[in-house]
Amino acid sequence: MRDRRRLGVTVFVIAIAACGGSSAPTAPTPPVVPNPAPSGGTSNVTGITVDALSDQALAGIAVRIDGVGNATTGEDGRFGLTATGPEQLRSVTVVSASTVERSTHLRAPGPEARLTLMPSTLDLAAFNQMFRSSGQLQRWTSAPRIVVQSRVLQFTNVTDLEYVATSQVMTDAEVTALLADLTFGLPQLTGNNFTAFSAESRETAAAGERVAVSRPGAIVVARYDGLTAGTAPQGYWGYGRWQTSAGEVRSGILMIDNGFDTSGSQFRRSLRVHELGHALGYNHVSVRDSVMNSHARFEPNAFDRDGSRFAFLRPPQNRSPDIDPEPFSLNLRIPATPVWNGAR
Repeated sequence: MRDRRRLGVTVFVIAIAACGGSSAPTAPTPPVVPNPAPSGGTSNVTGITVDALSDQALAGIAVRIDGVGNATTGEDGRFGLTATGPEQLRSVTVVSASTVERSTHLRAPGPEARLTLMPSTLDLAAFNQMFRSSGQLQRWTSAPRIVVQSRVLQFTNVTDLEYVATSQVMTDAEVTALLADLTFGLPQLTGNNFTAFSAESRETAAAGERVAVSRPGAIVVARYDGLTAGTAPQGYWGYGRWQTSAGEVRSGILMIDNGFDTSGSQFRRSLRVHELGHALGYNHVSVRDSVMNSHARFEPNAFDRDGSRFAFLRPPQNRSPDIDPEPFSLNLRIPATPVWNGAR
């Protein structure tokens, strides 16, 4: 009998191209009416700093707006400065001893800004491994569809995008259980931004049919015959892939070894959720316990849930320690070609 304890090392594929949510939805911020510009051509630049986990206002935060000035937030977390001249995009740095330094941009003058800050207690090394393995944050920006192929596919290579359907078929009950496990993991890995997949569908290919497993806007899930044997000597229980464009994950592939998935292993759900993490764009974590540890034996913990919340409070391409990407206008954005890559 193969020693299954060595397994669970998951391989994934990343796609890089043109450009990811927050955990529990944040409390809505009351609308703020911008102050009218005085006759001298100036107006206030205002904002509020809040803790990214608790949504509580943060006092004593230093805010520097390039070309405008410096301010410190009051007890209510708010700050205000006066900008001169026409509206323009300004670089902003937000610093305190209790938070991770954040670099972003504000329009000045402009509407009030809400600046969420990550606590300095965040395990930044683990966060970077999980969410910014490519050097920048990558995630879905809208909930993906989930497609379950009930026909078991024949494994050939981890980089293929089509596989031949075998004669074996998952039962309806097995598909339902698989979907339940993935639905269990989805909100915990997206900061409760995605509480459900945008749509669920089941497919059953004909035996011998070639099945395309790369679908725009979807994660395609299937069991694979020969995945563990075909990835010897490591012998993977599963393999996850994702495709990105400028940090935005556009599609995912979730592969599970048929023998492992039908073995009754106590790690079946943790493996399924781990592979979902890869399909969502996340990488392995080695510096602390996480659902994304390569052995795939842990279910989502507090770090995974909090980290997912932070990740979904930031735009794709955010960089360490907390640097938002250079601003761009959507109508001038040049789309890049999505690319698949791989790693174990």
